[in-house]
Amino acid sequence: SKPPSPKVAEKVLKAAKECGKPVVVDFIGGDLKTVEKAGLVPAATLEDAARKAIALVKGEKPKEVKFTLSESEIKDLVERESKKLKSDQKYIRGLFSGGTLCAESLLLLRDLIGDVYSNVALESRLKLKSGRESKANTCVDMGTEEFVRGVPHPMIDFRFRRERILSEAKDPEVAVILLDVVLGLGANLDPAGELVGAIEEAKKLAEREGRYLSAVASVCGTEGDPQKLSLQEKKLRDAGVVVLPSNAQAVHVAALIATRGKVWDQI
Repeated sequence: SKPPSPKVAEKVLKAAKECGKPVVVDFIGGDLKTVEKAGLVPAATLEDAARKAIALVKGEKPKEVKFTLSESEIKDLVERESKKLKSDQKYIRGLFSGGTLCAESLLLLRDLIGDVYSNVALESRLKLKSGRESKANTCVDMGTEEFVRGVPHPMIDFRFRRERILSEAKDPEVAVILLDVVLGLGANLDPAGELVGAIEEAKKLAEREGRYLSAVASVCGTEGDPQKLSLQEKKLRDAGVVVLPSNAQAVHVAALIATRGKVWDQI
């Protein structure tokens, strides 16, 4: 869940403890020790929660997974992307279709690269005056009221995200654009197809100005979704996007690219 209030968290943990079954809890940004004290299984990320739930169902001990790819493969990927960047390209701009993945990204990035601005910031001093204008490292929840008033949700209507991708590409200090793509009933029937044109144009824009622009994304969905996970991932990769299997992995790779691998030991 998104971070609950302490009173709500207490009620949820109490109910979970009394249900008689193993419960995995990911209160994004919550205290893992509080979950442990309740006798439940704490998770640090959405991917961590999923992996722990699957392990419990199988009767296995959960394993910590930083990356699905090998360490050498990740390092090669990061080297390939980061070596093309100019020295003054250092910022990450995350453009998210919803609050949960944005909140998770803010927390993960804070521990890796420090302050991250947002329209749903972790601290008031990092709150953007307008979610429509980024500064330094920024993650934007494009599902908030200022973006959806009178228009469909950004999981359906991609016009604002396409415009924002092109806007961020014009900033010479931006190194990485970080994206989420969410599949399922009620979402756009081809979200990757909606984004790739803007991504390709953003990369060309940067290239015309003598820069390289890295794009990193994760797709939240399955082969059983109407949009089909593998098809959506292929469309993004064909457009030059680095695609990771979870938001947490995508955030970590984005941070590694932007810092030229300097935060590896912090992951």
